[in-house]
Amino acid sequence: MIEVKADFSQLLEKMTTLQMKQIPFAMSLAINRTAKKIKEAQEREIKDVFDRPTPYIQNSVFLKPSTKNDLTAIVGIKDQSVKAVPPSKILSAEIVGGERRLKRYEKALRAVGALPPGYVATPGKGATFDAYGNISKGQIEKILAYFKAFPEAGYKANSTAESMARLRRGTRNRVGISYFVGRPANGRLPLGIYQRSHASARFSGPVMPLRPILIFIPTALYEATLDFRFVAENIIKKEFDSEFNKALVEAMRTAK
Repeated sequence: MIEVKADFSQLLEKMTTLQMKQIPFAMSLAINRTAKKIKEAQEREIKDVFDRPTPYIQNSVFLKPSTKNDLTAIVGIKDQSVKAVPPSKILSAEIVGGERRLKRYEKALRAVGALPPGYVATPGKGATFDAYGNISKGQIEKILAYFKAFPEAGYKANSTAESMARLRRGTRNRVGISYFVGRPANGRLPLGIYQRSHASARFSGPVMPLRPILIFIPTALYEATLDFRFVAENIIKKEFDSEFNKALVEAMRTAK
Protein backbone atom coordinates (compact mmCIF):
# COMPACT_ATOMS: atom_id res chain seq x y z
CA MET A 1 0.00 0.00 0.00
CA ILE A 2 1.33 3.44 -0.95
CA GLU A 3 0.37 6.69 0.76
CA VAL A 4 0.65 9.94 -1.20
CA LYS A 5 1.09 12.79 1.28
CA ALA A 6 1.97 16.44 1.03
CA ASP A 7 3.86 18.89 3.25
CA PHE A 8 3.39 22.49 2.18
CA SER A 9 5.00 24.22 5.20
CA GLN A 10 7.91 25.54 3.11
CA LEU A 11 5.53 27.18 0.66
CA LEU A 12 3.67 29.28 3.20
CA GLU A 13 6.33 32.00 3.47
CA LYS A 14 6.01 32.74 -0.26
CA MET A 15 2.20 32.69 -0.48
CA THR A 16 -0.29 35.50 -0.42
CA THR A 17 -3.24 35.24 1.95
CA LEU A 18 -5.53 34.10 -0.88
CA GLN A 19 -3.02 31.54 -2.08
CA MET A 20 -2.60 30.18 1.45
CA LYS A 21 -6.37 29.81 1.69
CA GLN A 22 -6.42 27.77 -1.51
CA ILE A 23 -3.41 25.59 -0.69
CA PRO A 24 -5.34 22.70 0.92
CA PHE A 25 -7.71 22.46 -2.05
CA ALA A 26 -4.84 22.59 -4.56
CA MET A 27 -2.81 20.04 -2.61
CA SER A 28 -5.70 17.63 -2.35
CA LEU A 29 -6.43 17.99 -6.06
CA ALA A 30 -2.76 17.39 -6.98
CA ILE A 31 -2.48 14.41 -4.63
CA ASN A 32 -5.59 12.77 -6.03
CA ARG A 33 -4.58 13.31 -9.64
CA THR A 34 -1.14 11.88 -8.91
CA ALA A 35 -2.67 8.95 -7.02
CA LYS A 36 -4.96 8.25 -9.98
CA LYS A 37 -1.90 8.06 -12.23
CA ILE A 38 -0.25 5.70 -9.73
CA LYS A 39 -3.31 3.45 -9.79
CA GLU A 40 -3.31 3.39 -13.60
CA ALA A 41 0.43 2.66 -13.66
CA GLN A 42 0.00 -0.22 -11.20
CA GLU A 43 -2.75 -1.69 -13.37
CA ARG A 44 -0.47 -1.49 -16.42
CA GLU A 45 2.32 -3.12 -14.41
CA ILE A 46 0.05 -6.02 -13.43
CA LYS A 47 -0.82 -6.53 -17.09
CA ASP A 48 2.89 -6.47 -18.04
CA VAL A 49 4.11 -8.75 -15.23
CA PHE A 50 1.44 -11.45 -15.38
CA ASP A 51 0.37 -13.57 -18.31
CA ARG A 52 -3.31 -12.83 -18.99
CA PRO A 53 -4.27 -11.70 -15.46
CA THR A 54 -7.89 -12.34 -14.60
CA PRO A 55 -10.24 -9.33 -14.28
CA TYR A 56 -10.30 -10.08 -10.53
CA ILE A 57 -6.55 -9.42 -10.29
CA GLN A 58 -6.44 -6.73 -12.98
CA ASN A 59 -9.05 -4.70 -11.09
CA SER A 60 -7.58 -5.28 -7.63
CA VAL A 61 -5.91 -1.88 -7.23
CA PHE A 62 -7.92 0.61 -5.19
CA LEU A 63 -7.63 4.35 -4.60
CA LYS A 64 -8.79 6.16 -1.47
CA PRO A 65 -8.66 9.90 -2.30
CA SER A 66 -7.48 12.68 -0.04
CA THR A 67 -9.58 15.60 1.21
CA LYS A 68 -8.74 19.19 2.16
CA ASN A 69 -8.73 18.08 5.80
CA ASP A 70 -6.72 14.90 5.28
CA LEU A 71 -4.03 15.35 2.64
CA THR A 72 -3.33 11.64 2.27
CA ALA A 73 -4.41 9.44 -0.64
CA ILE A 74 -3.92 5.68 -0.46
CA VAL A 75 -3.28 3.37 -3.41
CA GLY A 76 -3.16 -0.31 -2.58
CA ILE A 77 -4.31 -3.85 -3.35
CA LYS A 78 -7.78 -4.80 -2.10
CA ASP A 79 -7.53 -6.94 1.01
CA GLN A 80 -11.15 -8.00 1.32
CA SER A 81 -13.37 -10.31 -0.72
CA VAL A 82 -16.73 -11.92 -0.03
CA LYS A 83 -16.26 -15.29 -1.78
CA ALA A 84 -12.68 -15.47 -3.07
CA VAL A 85 -9.18 -15.14 -1.62
CA PRO A 86 -8.42 -11.39 -1.28
CA PRO A 87 -6.17 -10.07 -4.07
CA SER A 88 -3.66 -8.79 -1.49
CA LYS A 89 -3.01 -12.37 -0.36
CA ILE A 90 -2.75 -13.67 -3.92
CA LEU A 91 -0.22 -10.98 -4.87
CA SER A 92 1.71 -10.76 -1.60
CA ALA A 93 4.54 -13.05 -2.74
CA GLU A 94 4.75 -11.18 -6.05
CA ILE A 95 5.08 -7.82 -4.27
CA VAL A 96 7.30 -8.67 -1.29
CA GLY A 97 8.61 -12.13 -2.20
CA GLY A 98 8.32 -15.26 -0.08
CA GLU A 99 6.25 -18.42 -0.19
CA ARG A 100 3.18 -18.49 -2.43
CA ARG A 101 -0.03 -18.77 -0.44
CA LEU A 102 -2.23 -21.77 -1.10
CA LYS A 103 -5.19 -21.22 -3.37
CA ARG A 104 -8.59 -22.05 -1.95
CA TYR A 105 -8.88 -25.34 -3.84
CA GLU A 106 -5.36 -26.32 -2.71
CA LYS A 107 -6.37 -25.76 0.91
CA ALA A 108 -9.44 -27.94 0.34
CA LEU A 109 -7.38 -30.73 -1.21
CA ARG A 110 -4.83 -30.54 1.58
CA ALA A 111 -7.58 -30.71 4.20
CA VAL A 112 -8.68 -34.12 2.90
CA GLY A 113 -5.13 -35.39 2.41
CA ALA A 114 -5.09 -35.26 -1.39
CA LEU A 115 -2.41 -32.55 -1.53
CA PRO A 116 0.63 -33.47 0.59
CA PRO A 117 2.17 -30.91 2.98
CA GLY A 118 4.98 -28.91 1.38
CA TYR A 119 3.45 -29.08 -2.11
CA VAL A 120 1.36 -26.79 -4.28
CA ALA A 121 -0.62 -27.67 -7.41
CA THR A 122 -0.04 -26.62 -10.99
CA PRO A 123 -2.26 -27.56 -13.98
CA GLY A 124 -1.18 -30.65 -15.89
CA LYS A 125 -1.36 -31.23 -19.63
CA GLY A 126 -4.75 -32.89 -19.31
CA ALA A 127 -6.35 -29.94 -17.54
CA THR A 128 -9.08 -27.80 -19.08
CA PHE A 129 -8.06 -24.15 -19.16
CA ASP A 130 -10.05 -20.92 -19.08
CA ALA A 131 -9.34 -17.83 -21.17
CA TYR A 132 -6.66 -16.68 -18.71
CA GLY A 133 -4.60 -19.84 -18.74
CA ASN A 134 -5.88 -21.10 -15.39
CA ILE A 135 -7.43 -24.49 -14.78
CA SER A 136 -11.16 -24.10 -15.33
CA LYS A 137 -13.49 -23.58 -12.39
CA GLY A 138 -15.69 -26.43 -13.60
CA GLN A 139 -12.84 -28.94 -13.57
CA ILE A 140 -11.71 -27.81 -10.12
CA GLU A 141 -15.24 -28.30 -8.81
CA LYS A 142 -15.36 -31.83 -10.27
CA ILE A 143 -12.09 -32.74 -8.58
CA LEU A 144 -13.13 -31.26 -5.23
CA ALA A 145 -16.42 -33.12 -5.45
CA TYR A 146 -14.68 -36.41 -6.33
CA PHE A 147 -12.34 -36.18 -3.35
CA LYS A 148 -15.15 -34.92 -1.10
CA ALA A 149 -13.13 -31.77 -0.48
CA PHE A 150 -15.95 -29.23 -0.35
CA PRO A 151 -15.70 -27.97 3.24
CA GLU A 152 -19.41 -27.86 4.10
CA ALA A 153 -20.41 -31.10 5.81
CA GLY A 154 -22.86 -33.03 3.69
CA TYR A 155 -22.63 -30.52 0.86
CA LYS A 156 -24.59 -31.93 -2.05
CA ALA A 157 -21.79 -31.26 -4.55
CA ASN A 158 -19.50 -33.79 -2.89
CA SER A 159 -19.56 -37.12 -4.71
CA THR A 160 -21.25 -40.17 -3.28
CA ALA A 161 -20.30 -43.77 -3.92
CA GLU A 162 -23.23 -43.96 -6.33
CA SER A 163 -22.29 -40.84 -8.30
CA MET A 164 -18.63 -41.95 -8.49
CA ALA A 165 -19.71 -45.34 -9.86
CA ARG A 166 -21.96 -43.62 -12.39
CA LEU A 167 -19.09 -41.36 -13.47
CA ARG A 168 -16.86 -44.39 -13.92
CA ARG A 169 -19.43 -46.30 -16.02
CA GLY A 170 -19.83 -43.57 -18.61
CA THR A 171 -22.44 -43.71 -21.34
CA ARG A 172 -22.77 -44.56 -25.02
CA ASN A 173 -21.49 -41.08 -25.89
CA ARG A 174 -19.13 -40.39 -22.99
CA VAL A 175 -16.19 -42.39 -21.69
CA GLY A 176 -16.24 -43.20 -17.98
CA ILE A 177 -13.62 -41.53 -15.78
CA SER A 178 -12.19 -41.67 -12.28
CA TYR A 179 -9.51 -39.67 -10.47
CA PHE A 180 -6.63 -40.74 -8.26
CA VAL A 181 -3.60 -39.23 -6.52
CA GLY A 182 -0.25 -40.85 -7.20
CA ARG A 183 2.88 -41.31 -9.31
CA PRO A 184 1.81 -43.45 -12.28
CA ALA A 185 4.08 -45.63 -14.40
CA ASN A 186 5.87 -47.01 -11.34
CA GLY A 187 6.91 -43.58 -10.17
CA ARG A 188 8.20 -42.35 -13.52
CA LEU A 189 5.46 -39.71 -13.77
CA PRO A 190 5.26 -36.81 -11.30
CA LEU A 191 3.05 -36.83 -8.24
CA GLY A 192 -0.37 -35.38 -8.90
CA ILE A 193 -4.04 -35.95 -9.60
CA TYR A 194 -4.68 -38.03 -12.71
CA GLN A 195 -7.82 -38.82 -14.62
CA ARG A 196 -8.22 -42.44 -15.71
CA SER A 197 -10.57 -43.37 -18.56
CA HIS A 198 -12.87 -46.40 -18.45
CA ALA A 199 -14.45 -47.35 -21.75
CA SER A 200 -17.65 -49.35 -21.48
CA ALA A 201 -18.85 -51.83 -24.09
CA ARG A 202 -21.27 -49.18 -25.32
CA PHE A 203 -18.56 -46.57 -25.99
CA SER A 204 -16.75 -46.75 -29.33
CA GLY A 205 -14.69 -43.53 -29.32
CA PRO A 206 -10.97 -43.04 -28.61
CA VAL A 207 -9.79 -43.57 -25.04
CA MET A 208 -6.84 -41.81 -23.39
CA PRO A 209 -5.80 -44.00 -20.45
CA LEU A 210 -4.29 -41.30 -18.19
CA ARG A 211 -4.56 -37.53 -18.18
CA PRO A 212 -2.51 -35.44 -15.70
CA ILE A 213 -4.97 -32.86 -14.32
CA LEU A 214 -2.96 -31.38 -11.44
CA ILE A 215 0.77 -31.86 -10.86
CA PHE A 216 2.11 -31.38 -7.34
CA ILE A 217 5.39 -29.50 -7.01
CA PRO A 218 7.37 -28.59 -3.86
CA THR A 219 6.59 -25.18 -2.41
CA ALA A 220 9.11 -22.64 -3.62
CA LEU A 221 10.16 -19.19 -2.50
CA TYR A 222 9.38 -16.45 -5.01
CA GLU A 223 11.32 -13.27 -5.70
CA ALA A 224 9.23 -10.12 -5.84
CA THR A 225 8.20 -9.42 -9.44
CA LEU A 226 5.65 -6.64 -8.94
CA ASP A 227 7.58 -3.62 -7.60
CA PHE A 228 4.62 -1.68 -6.28
CA ARG A 229 6.65 0.94 -4.41
CA PHE A 230 9.08 1.62 -7.27
CA VAL A 231 6.22 2.25 -9.70
CA ALA A 232 4.51 4.61 -7.25
CA GLU A 233 7.64 6.58 -6.36
CA ASN A 234 8.48 7.07 -10.03
CA ILE A 235 5.06 8.53 -10.74
CA ILE A 236 5.30 10.86 -7.72
CA LYS A 237 8.71 12.16 -8.81
CA LYS A 238 7.59 12.73 -12.39
CA GLU A 239 4.07 14.04 -11.88
CA PHE A 240 3.40 15.63 -8.51
CA ASP A 241 5.10 19.02 -8.93
CA SER A 242 3.42 19.56 -12.29
CA GLU A 243 0.05 18.48 -10.95
CA PHE A 244 0.38 20.83 -7.97
CA ASN A 245 1.27 23.82 -10.12
CA LYS A 246 -1.73 23.17 -12.36
CA ALA A 247 -4.01 22.61 -9.36
CA LEU A 248 -2.89 25.86 -7.71
CA VAL A 249 -3.59 27.86 -10.87
CA GLU A 250 -7.02 26.20 -11.06
CA ALA A 251 -7.68 26.90 -7.37
CA MET A 252 -6.79 30.57 -7.73
CA ARG A 253 -8.95 30.94 -10.83
CA THR A 254 -11.97 29.54 -9.02
CA ALA A 255 -11.31 31.19 -5.65
CA LYS A 256 -14.21 33.12 -4.11
